[in-house]
Amino acid sequence: MPEPSPILNNPYEEPLLHYATNPEGEVDYGHVQQGRRAYRREIAPLPQKQGAQKELLTADDYADDATGHLINLIRREVQAWRVDTLDKGPYNGLSEVTRITGDLLRFWILNPEREDYLRFFFAQREAVEAGIWLKRSRGEIERRPAHPRAPPRRTANRFHRSLLPVAASLLQTGHGCGKDRGQGALILYHYLNRQEYSNNPRFADAFLLVAPGITIRDRLSVLRYDTRGGTEATDYYSQRWLVPHNYRHRMGGLNSRIFLTNYHAFEPKTLDGNKKGCFDGKLGSDGKKVEAREDAGDTLRRLLKGLRPGSRIIVLNDEAHHCYLPKEKGTKTEEDGDTAEENRRAAVWFNGVREIHRRYKVNAVYDLSATPYYLRGSGYDAYSLFPWIVTNFGLVEAIESGLVKIPFLPQADTSQELTVPVLRNLYEHVRDELPRAGQATQRRRGEVAVSIVD
Repeated sequence: MPEPSPILNNPYEEPLLHYATNPEGEVDYGHVQQGRRAYRREIAPLPQKQGAQKELLTADDYADDATGHLINLIRREVQAWRVDTLDKGPYNGLSEVTRITGDLLRFWILNPEREDYLRFFFAQREAVEAGIWLKRSRGEIERRPAHPRAPPRRTANRFHRSLLPVAASLLQTGHGCGKDRGQGALILYHYLNRQEYSNNPRFADAFLLVAPGITIRDRLSVLRYDTRGGTEATDYYSQRWLVPHNYRHRMGGLNSRIFLTNYHAFEPKTLDGNKKGCFDGKLGSDGKKVEAREDAGDTLRRLLKGLRPGSRIIVLNDEAHHCYLPKEKGTKTEEDGDTAEENRRAAVWFNGVREIHRRYKVNAVYDLSATPYYLRGSGYDAYSLFPWIVTNFGLVEAIESGLVKIPFLPQADTSQELTVPVLRNLYEHVRDELPRAGQATQRRRGEVAVSIVD
């Protein structure tokens, strides 16, 4: 009997089926259930350095009723907005969005002429729809009841000691779920609406894209508009067919509004030349020489060069699992050198975004990540998901939609348990089959034969 296929759903449509999951978090490929899998705070924990290998997929509370969780609430609201629930057509007939937003949704989603390879995967579509819906709803979700273990966004941000307007989306990356296209769509949504409705505070003047390293930062250059256009263009707006034809003439000014960097730029630089402070070079209380460094204002002026104070800005954090604020020092946590450094970097990134929020009007912070959870040593439960996640398309859903391959955890090396090496005395076992002097080998029908050489 053939093994059941892990793929149940069309990657371009909302999942309609899912495999049952037992209380231990294991997927049962013998039982298919109707409907989409509800979010239940399940994550994929990382293998530990010690002890037996843990299961890849676990759910720590399957007995809970998850229908009131913030992610599930927003999922239902966006779904009701997406489908024709009021006999007005998709998105309520586009009567509750601007003309620009309506044109974009028609072009991206409701376009029968769009080729299949240019369509949005459902994971991308849901993240973009949630970003637009949250802006359109003007905080309606804040007044709705939430699961007690998943506080509303405002409470979650206060819990994080900051009122940053954060909205995170969990997308499985590296196998085609496509965070970059989602980011490009959100940029266009704000950029084109800002040109048309300059006085509307919902739409941003500029965009800051932050990456965890140089490699990812360089990859994000596809979100700058390539002015060459046509088949030579290498940007995603052209390659992924994101810009309607009647708006292409407006794209020339986009690059001046995009700031692309990695989080290391948030760390203050040492001042050189005449900018050194009066205490530079003198010994501090720790006995080390004092170096004059930038203050937060200098750092942001360097990073956002030319952007006027008070401008409205959108921050897009790529691989945003590196961006969070650990608890204060003194918290009893278990961390080694690697996790301590990761938590320090996460704090640098988060504090840099918070400084931007203090000096500019941050409209939103869009976090996109496949693993948006706290690490060990952060002061929070290790590998617990960030409380401000608003959309979730997790690993199991990505597998069931054919977007991600099934991962296999490495097996333990048991070679040290063998009493005799496997390859020991190998020659004694094969010498009779080897050709002798004066003979040559020839291949017949895939087999090795021996012939006498005259």
